[in-house]
Amino acid sequence: MRQPKFWVTSVMICLAWAVTASADPEAFEIGPRNTDQLPGGKEADGIIGDFVLRNDRVEVVISGDLPLRRANMSTFYGAANITPGCLYDLTLRGANNDQITYFGPAALRGEVSHVRITSDGFDGMAAVETHLSAAAHHGLETTHEYMLQDGWQGVVVASTFSNRGDKPIEVKPKPDWKGLVHVTTVGDVTTADAQNPFHRQAYAYRSFAYQGAVGSLDPFMLGPGESRKVVVALAVGRSPAEAYGVVAQIAEPSGTLRGRLIEKGDGPVPVRAVVDVLIDGKKIAAYPNDEGDFTLALRVGTYTLTARDHGRPSVTRSVTIREDEETDVRFVMNRASAVRIKVVGADGGPIPCKVQFNGVDGTKTPNLGPGIRADGCDHQYHSANGSFTQHLDPGTYEVIITHGIEFDHHEERIEVRPGRTTTVDARLRRIVDTRGWVSTDFHNHSTPSGDNYCGTDDRIINLAAEHIEFAPTTEHNRMYDWKPHIDKLGLGKEISTVIGIELTGSGPHLNSFPQVITPFRQDNGAPIWNPDARISALTLRFLKGAGPSRWVHLNHPDVARFFADRDGDGKTDGGFTNLEDYIDAAETWSAEILNLSPKYASGNRENRTFAWLQMLNQGRRMWCIAVSDAHAVFGNGVGGWRTYVPSSVDEPARIDPKEIIRNAKAGKLVVTTGPFLEVQTDDGTMPGGTTIAAGHVDLRVRVQCNTWIGIDKVVVLVNARPGPGLTFTRAANPEMFGDGVVQFDRTIRVPLSEDAHLIVVATSDTRTLETGYGRSPQSKLRPIAYNNPIFVDVDHNGWQPNGDTLGHPLLRAQ
Repeated sequence: MRQPKFWVTSVMICLAWAVTASADPEAFEIGPRNTDQLPGGKEADGIIGDFVLRNDRVEVVISGDLPLRRANMSTFYGAANITPGCLYDLTLRGANNDQITYFGPAALRGEVSHVRITSDGFDGMAAVETHLSAAAHHGLETTHEYMLQDGWQGVVVASTFSNRGDKPIEVKPKPDWKGLVHVTTVGDVTTADAQNPFHRQAYAYRSFAYQGAVGSLDPFMLGPGESRKVVVALAVGRSPAEAYGVVAQIAEPSGTLRGRLIEKGDGPVPVRAVVDVLIDGKKIAAYPNDEGDFTLALRVGTYTLTARDHGRPSVTRSVTIREDEETDVRFVMNRASAVRIKVVGADGGPIPCKVQFNGVDGTKTPNLGPGIRADGCDHQYHSANGSFTQHLDPGTYEVIITHGIEFDHHEERIEVRPGRTTTVDARLRRIVDTRGWVSTDFHNHSTPSGDNYCGTDDRIINLAAEHIEFAPTTEHNRMYDWKPHIDKLGLGKEISTVIGIELTGSGPHLNSFPQVITPFRQDNGAPIWNPDARISALTLRFLKGAGPSRWVHLNHPDVARFFADRDGDGKTDGGFTNLEDYIDAAETWSAEILNLSPKYASGNRENRTFAWLQMLNQGRRMWCIAVSDAHAVFGNGVGGWRTYVPSSVDEPARIDPKEIIRNAKAGKLVVTTGPFLEVQTDDGTMPGGTTIAAGHVDLRVRVQCNTWIGIDKVVVLVNARPGPGLTFTRAANPEMFGDGVVQFDRTIRVPLSEDAHLIVVATSDTRTLETGYGRSPQSKLRPIAYNNPIFVDVDHNGWQPNGDTLGHPLLRAQ
């Protein structure tokens, strides 16, 4: 029998994942003074009280047995699904490139009895043990030991299950992991890739049998008094194929494959090419480095490899791997066809932008990558500085370049020829005059939120490309700060942020800012969500002593339930009584403000804007804001909805968050998908304000649109209903509408016989946002903007609501 490369004793496990071992590995606990020893990366999640294992090749974080220890929010939902004693981070040593959120042997979650170091590494083995006692776990005693020696390109987990009870127990030893994509099982090896493959970090695991360890991850039964061991090797590599090879070679005849990709004429290598390795009928990706090189361990056998890249023909090779031998393979690829983009602002300097590549005349629209990243998401590329080169297959493309809703855009049809680079130069000008206002988004996410894997840098670039000027950091259940990312990307002149949070649970969600981080603690010191929205709101407002100056708003509310019918039985019970007094605003925006119905025109969902209008008519004042709640760059990115707030400065680097909060709390808010709407009374009263008038009030209404947005209707709502004679359309009133940037600029006299709140809606019944958003869902939106209400006291006796329920029962859960 072949001597395995892996051997197990009752004391240690040794795996020959490298030729030599150079030094002792380490195991140590993280305390306040050594947090700088935690590895970094997109999914890095270590805090004080966790444990680090590291050797010459890898770094590992095992979560400590800490109160409510969990990875980012939705690794698993609910307090019962905490995950102490699990692997949270695994990256190559010094790479700071962790891409795994969670790895749990036997799908471990819930409370454990202890997590501790069992070997600090001075004897050549570093180990951390997670123990679950039989008494606390229904008679099943379980020990998971994470072990590491120098030379290993991963960690070994030895799990021992012992039935201490008097009845048979089923054990399910298969591990679980989160944060990865393209999970593929080839034989006895399971691989998975990073969410963004060009971070070049992937993982693989397999179990194996040796000296009593079960070589299977299938469920098994343990009788009373029986014990069984399962051993799993978890490897990290620069690609799924590399990680596969690391564990596939354990106790198996194997060899080494060294590959190189070059262009004809020894030109630059294709740095974003992929080599698909066909193993047992399944493709496993290998990623060359910046020089076009890659190295893999493969079991003995013959393999088909295909090198592919946007903009050039694929190349296929066949190789035979022999035991303990090196095999070389070269892929000579044609020069890529590409587009070089350079976009500048009016001053000739760099500018963030979004570029769409749309195939025309029979050319297929490309898919440049996953929707969570900026530099190649579906058919788009979001650039921090407007300069980049993108490989594209030969063909004809329509290139559309935008920078949000205040700038003009560039459209150009180009021909991409084989092996040639086509250049597109564009200059974008700011044509919509928004002086005195800034474009904000009070709610969006990146990977620390846990329910999405959009890179934080990608989110920042997305915000800047869509010209959002102020965006608080609002990750789920975690205090976080995007400013270091903004500074690293050089985007401080484009966007500003403050520390904030979205407090989330199985009920009302709330956003709040500014907040304060307690670093290297669970969730950076975030509080625990409470099912009563008022308690969560008070917790957020007064956390660490901030008080009334802090912003708190209610997210994507079920308005009827939260404000009137809490249990949803169709009978009014008050909801969270007086909730509007505990918050500053709610996300009650929608494009359905002119639909005076409790349901959306399409679908059976609550029309929350209608419910908001009903509340206003009952005298329940609550401001409306519009946000993206973005969880991706493409498909659910920022820009589709936003809120304008007054600001004394229009330079993001100089924005005063306190001023933004003051003005937002005062209701000086306009929500929009594109049109820039300004509304005030003739005496200067702005949205959120109250004025006194007898018989009528004059509204100054001005609407600007950029080159890919337009309106054809303006409606004045008086107490939520279109006022008589106060609907103006381009078809019926052509003299009132313009075709340039300023599409409406009029003073409208609004007759009033009773106190009223006034909302102006500027929209279009015919146009969409397709030019600016391509084939993403935002393109289906129509241009629409409206202001928060202006209140008019007609009888000089203080503003009084008229109580109109708009023809439907008041705030009833649907």
